[in-house]
Amino acid sequence: MNDKRKQLSNPASTGGLGFHFESYVQASFVVLMLAGGFAPCLPIWPIKKIEFQSKYRGWDTDDLIVYVQNTESNTEAKLIGQIKHSIRINNNEAFRKVINAAWDDFNKQNKFKEETDVLSLITGPLSATDTDNVRNLLKNARYSEDAVDFRNRIERVNFSSLGQRDKLKVFKDLLKNANNNVELTDDQLWRFLKSFHLLIYDLDIKGITLSLLHSLIGQYSAENANQVWAQIVVLVEGIDENASYLTMETIPDEIKTVFRKQAPETIPSEFVPIPDVSTEKYWQNSSFASELAMTNLLGSWDENNKADREIISQLVKEDYYDWITKIREVLLQSESPLSLKNGIWSVAKRKELWQTLGQRIFDDHLDRFKQSIVTVLKERDPQFKLVPGERFAASIHGKVMKHSNHLRRGLAESLAILGNTPGTLSHCSLDKPGVITLLSVREILDNADWELWGSLDYLLPFLAEAAPEEFLKAVEDALSMSPCPFDILFSQEGDAFTGRNYLTGLLWALECLAWEEQYLVRVTLTLGELAMHDPGGTWSNRPASSLRTIFLPWFPQTKGSVEKRKVAIEAIGKEFPEVAWRLLLGLLSQMHQMSMGTHKPSWRASIPEGYPEKVTQQEYQEQVSIYSDMLVEMAKKGQ
Repeated sequence: MNDKRKQLSNPASTGGLGFHFESYVQASFVVLMLAGGFAPCLPIWPIKKIEFQSKYRGWDTDDLIVYVQNTESNTEAKLIGQIKHSIRINNNEAFRKVINAAWDDFNKQNKFKEETDVLSLITGPLSATDTDNVRNLLKNARYSEDAVDFRNRIERVNFSSLGQRDKLKVFKDLLKNANNNVELTDDQLWRFLKSFHLLIYDLDIKGITLSLLHSLIGQYSAENANQVWAQIVVLVEGIDENASYLTMETIPDEIKTVFRKQAPETIPSEFVPIPDVSTEKYWQNSSFASELAMTNLLGSWDENNKADREIISQLVKEDYYDWITKIREVLLQSESPLSLKNGIWSVAKRKELWQTLGQRIFDDHLDRFKQSIVTVLKERDPQFKLVPGERFAASIHGKVMKHSNHLRRGLAESLAILGNTPGTLSHCSLDKPGVITLLSVREILDNADWELWGSLDYLLPFLAEAAPEEFLKAVEDALSMSPCPFDILFSQEGDAFTGRNYLTGLLWALECLAWEEQYLVRVTLTLGELAMHDPGGTWSNRPASSLRTIFLPWFPQTKGSVEKRKVAIEAIGKEFPEVAWRLLLGLLSQMHQMSMGTHKPSWRASIPEGYPEKVTQQEYQEQVSIYSDMLVEMAKKGQ
């Protein structure tokens, strides 16, 4: 460990009493504790204690330590925070001290637990370069499977940026200094970075964070929100000065009283009709709630299919026939979310059930879910052993998949739900749902050949919604393979009577992601490269058609800004000028045309409620003008 340590100090000994950024940050966590809120970066458990200036307790990162606790299991997690009003993320003295302290605390094995605890640097607004590059670097660390995967992500040009690699070098240099000039191993570096968080608060001004804190206090005391906030700041400054701590028990009554929820007035019981108990089902309190949670994780299955039953037994860790007996009891309840028809089980209102029963899903359930979905979706469709013209009769030839399409779709939908609503699984480890989602998509698509891509066809939109970046990486990897699996899939396309297009699901998946501005350029380039591979065919679903529909000036199928759309087409013009030329011609010709739009996401909140919004005449003319100018510019360059 580095012996250069920050001396035990507090604001009283170093000056800086009165208003300062540190007190405001500390006070914001006190407000969260009082209001029953949750701490950033930690599991959504109640805040139990907040410590200030904890140097004498053995911590080097000592400005703030926030403890949260699971009320059922008493499991504890903590955020250890260093607060800096202004700092640059480079090899300067201030950031060096932050990393020294964080590295020392990271190695306190009797105090810091990697699986639950986090280290954080809490600052005021940083430069855009520091914010974007550092946050993306740390995010890559948290979503990597191991140190090797993290290194591969950072070294991959299309997956990270030069800025991220520069910031990684800063961390490496400072951590080497903190480690007595001994360079960290790849594993040590990855483990530290995935435990380190950068939190940015605009509390140095009357900005958004302060407004939200006032609003939260205002839910309890609308008239005196500013006064209550001032009281909390003064309280924190006194506690901080004495290097002490706060719990609900130690907070003064005049402050606690403000945050007490008043008992609501209720209608007298004699005025309330007695409810029909047979029709009111609170599934979270049902004796079969845990079984129903696992059923929702399945989504659908065919009970006549032996392979389906085996997967279910593996997932629920119980003999299928013992388990299904309990599920049939749920089916018989009034207003049951389950249905059974011709042996096909289905779950209705899956999102609502996920919200209601998510707390009954634990880490081991997710581990078994990953094992199950990878097993099921890795299966290749035996119909591809037949020539294209005979595949319509695959069932007659006995070329059918072991697992039913019902189970395959149900599990794929569950993965998309898991990837987009991880917060409902309150009893799972921090980041566990996200990691399971990412690793599932990665393993399913790892080195996928054309048969696997074709087998997954209609399920690909769910995989894209579950883990967009991992999905796009898999598509990009496939496009760089030789032979390219998509070239073979294009060649498998048959006529409209006995054949089909096996790339429809891939196009739908990319169309889903194109709705989000952050993926628009990447999706555009991917569709452009697919268009270069497309030999043409009888089916209307083609990469070039998806591109044109996404960028229609009068009916854009993306929430990307006009400027972002221009950047996306410019990017495709540099990489695939032929595709860009045809795209711009298509966008500017046939102005009076119809469009059914692109595929929309089912589980990602990519499209605002009430969309599509009507494009104004001004917006339409602006977009047409941009496309026209781009076409003229390409013509001048001879593209």
